[in-house]
This record gives sequence, structure tokens and C-alpha cells, in this order.
Amino acid sequence: MMWAIVKLFFSGPFDRIMGSVDHVVSNDTQREKIRADVIERYAAIAAEERADARRYRAFWWVWSVIAGSAAVWFALITLDTIGNFSWSVADYPPSVKHYVDTIFASVFGSGGVVAAAQAISSAIRGRR
Repeated sequence: MMWAIVKLFFSGPFDRIMGSVDHVVSNDTQREKIRADVIERYAAIAAEERADARRYRAFWWVWSVIAGSAAVWFALITLDTIGNFSWSVADYPPSVKHYVDTIFASVFGSGGVVAAAQAISSAIRGRR
């Protein structure tokens, strides 16, 4: 008798509550899947646009001018710091600073990572 009452309670309202919870979780999962698909498509399109821009000489001229000026700017700051000169080296304007930081990190950051990876791999090879 007691089992019938418990079974009656759990088969009616409890099943509906759990069904609603499952439905909500399923909807949230679908939303996250759609959001991930949109982000993936956006990243793929942005990568294609960047790859397409690199095909033109104008891109490389602009990149060279900014990268060259960033290298000179960094050299001036380094010399001023090491030599303790009284130079007043100005910072890049905020509208360009993001691009300079990105170029600087891509040129010197990737070189540092490659050098570190080579040092680690040669150290591992040397142990064996």
C-alpha cells in the first residue's frame, strides 16, 4: 500500500518536474551549442579576412612601417634606460598602441617561444 502511494507521487508531479528540468537543461545545451557555432564561424571568417589581407603588398608596407617604428621606439627606450640619458621618448598614441603591441608581441614573442622550445627539446635530446 505504501509503495503504491510513493509510486503514485513519483509518477505524477515528480515526473513532470523532472521532465521540465530536463527540457530546460536541453534548451541551455542547445543555446550553448548555437553560441559556440556562431563564435567558430566568426573566427573562421576573421582568419580568412586576415589571410586575404596578407596577399596585398600594401598590407606588408604598412606592417613594415609600424614594425620598424616600433623597433626604433623600443631601441630608444632601451638605450635611455640602460644609458640613463635624459631623453623624453613619447609613447604611441592610444589609437595605434594596440597594433604596435600586437606586432611587437608577434615578432618578439613568437621568436622567444621558438627559442625556448628549441632549448627545451635540445635539453631533452641531450639527456637520452
